[in-house]
Amino acid sequence: MCKKHNALKSHGVIDRIEHRKSEDYSMLRPSIGIDWDDVTAPFNSIAIRMANEKYHPKEPYRMEEITSWANEGRTSVIKEFYNDPELYRRQIPTEETKRGIRRLMQIADVFFITAVSPHFMGVRAEQIMTQFPELPPENIILGSAKDRVHFDIVLDDAIHNILESKAEYPVLMRKPWNAKMTGLLSVNTMAEFVSLVKQIMKASTSKTEKITAPAVLALVGPSGSGKREITEALCGSRGTGASERTESGEIFVRPVNYCTEPGRYGHKYVPEEAFDRMNFEKTAYAGVRYGTRKEDIQTLLDQGKFAVIPVDMCGAIAMKRSFPTHIIYVARDKEKLIADIIDSDYDTEEKTLRILSIDAEKRNRKICDYVIHNDTIEGERVSGAEEIRRLILLEGEKY
Repeated sequence: MCKKHNALKSHGVIDRIEHRKSEDYSMLRPSIGIDWDDVTAPFNSIAIRMANEKYHPKEPYRMEEITSWANEGRTSVIKEFYNDPELYRRQIPTEETKRGIRRLMQIADVFFITAVSPHFMGVRAEQIMTQFPELPPENIILGSAKDRVHFDIVLDDAIHNILESKAEYPVLMRKPWNAKMTGLLSVNTMAEFVSLVKQIMKASTSKTEKITAPAVLALVGPSGSGKREITEALCGSRGTGASERTESGEIFVRPVNYCTEPGRYGHKYVPEEAFDRMNFEKTAYAGVRYGTRKEDIQTLLDQGKFAVIPVDMCGAIAMKRSFPTHIIYVARDKEKLIADIIDSDYDTEEKTLRILSIDAEKRNRKICDYVIHNDTIEGERVSGAEEIRRLILLEGEKY
């Protein structure tokens, strides 16, 4: 029923720059296991709405208040609706989500794997068959032992299911109750997940796009890998203004980066309510939200520049949906990563999260377009920036 593949293996090409040009196998048609509640169809948001309709609290319950899987705070009242047939009657995936899943069905073997109360197993199966009549009934798996089933790729909103998954690529659907989890492959929408699946499939083939301007250079890698130092070495700025460098003729420019935490180095602060109203390419890391305005990126691309953006894998995939984007993994020795995090100004909780996420983030390298090594960060010399310039020269451009 499910396919099992060996881990992808990368091969170094030309000096220490790794092109994603050869792999042990091509993931021609991956198997994908997708959760239903709060991934394919709304669940907690419906329970929130039902609780507000019943109790009319002075301050309405909000999804953002569910900050843990246990949901033991004020919003724990919604649990009484988890076994209410009305909740299941209201569970209908959005048209955008259905389009995304149907796109996946064209390129992959899609399964729904969903934990549901025994009383509602029949209802759940009927829900899925009604919304996706083209799905073979045997591709519906009901039960909570998700770690017993192996897929190439899984998508779930529960941290424990992702951490225990035997999938080659476990992917977290971002929700308020998992917002502080870092390092995992994650997406915000089904459309982003489709793009991520395509990137995974592309990384297992022999084709690599040439790096030519204009394009986004999305730098991903663990905390401490030196993404910020590479960006500053290439662009000569902290990203405080998209137009700072555009008159100098420099081909590498960092657009303005925004975040929801005051005082974050190299970012402009935006309150949560204003952040939601801005036309951002958005992502989140360790509970802080980050974004870059699409208009700023497009302005740089219209000028023939490389927009250099340090970002997590979720943000890189979002970029790839909107702009020509090359995802470059920044590798560095683990000891140096940990030392850099310890020496940083982050609080103890964030340092802990970033250290714990190192191994998970290092797994992302096999689905990036290129891998560079940033072992030396001394004064004005940043080896990763030198490798990016050399990589672009190797690809036939003269920057």
